[in-house]
Amino acid sequence: MEHSIHAADSDRLKPVEPAHRFEVTLEPDTLTDEKYRLFQNYQVHVHHDDPEDLSKTSFKRFLCSSPLKRCTRQKNGTEQPLGSFHQCYRLDGRLIAMGVLDLLPHAVSGVYFIYHSDYEKWSFGKLSALREASLAAEKGYEYYYMGFYIHNCVKMRYKGDYKPQFILDPMSYLWHPLDGEFRSLLETKKFVSLACEPESVDSLDTPVRAENDDFHGPDGQIWKYERPADAARSEESLLSIRHPDR
Repeated sequence: MEHSIHAADSDRLKPVEPAHRFEVTLEPDTLTDEKYRLFQNYQVHVHHDDPEDLSKTSFKRFLCSSPLKRCTRQKNGTEQPLGSFHQCYRLDGRLIAMGVLDLLPHAVSGVYFIYHSDYEKWSFGKLSALREASLAAEKGYEYYYMGFYIHNCVKMRYKGDYKPQFILDPMSYLWHPLDGEFRSLLETKKFVSLACEPESVDSLDTPVRAENDDFHGPDGQIWKYERPADAARSEESLLSIRHPDR
């Protein structure tokens, strides 16, 4: 995969001098004028925001200057960057797209992605997913997180085209393949948890009862209820169900 992903990079085309130079660089998540101009174009043309509602301050707060500290570490002989970064895509020196990434000890997490409307037909959302997955593989991260998946949002559904793909169950905190039963339920319901589906709840690992009549979950923490579905039906506050002092 790495060879195909980087085939168009300028440094891979030598000694041939290309007609255009396509470059992808990983840079600190600092605010610059060119990044803000790209953000303005994306928000106006893709999300139809009013230009008057956009500002450098809001952009900086949203996608720049993350509290995550940048550093590097050695992992299996590979230098692995950690912290928040901008993955910048430039064509002939012009910034045409940018991914906002959190590089975590165990994963590459895609936070946001923007592109210029002049290059919309290039399907940059898919290109960025391939680039970010490749980054995770090349630098030795274990996982690639594509962020939130919104099934009924056309702009977000492309994430489901990549396999293997897993989605986190919001009630049981178990990962399920984004196909089969989970995908079919998303077609008909606004909220889906296999833990709350009668036909699925029996397939979950059953926590072991503790002496105090609570239950120890798979994570070793004490659960008040034996199954996540039971907790959901109780209508109790999540804070009281999983309070750390219980």
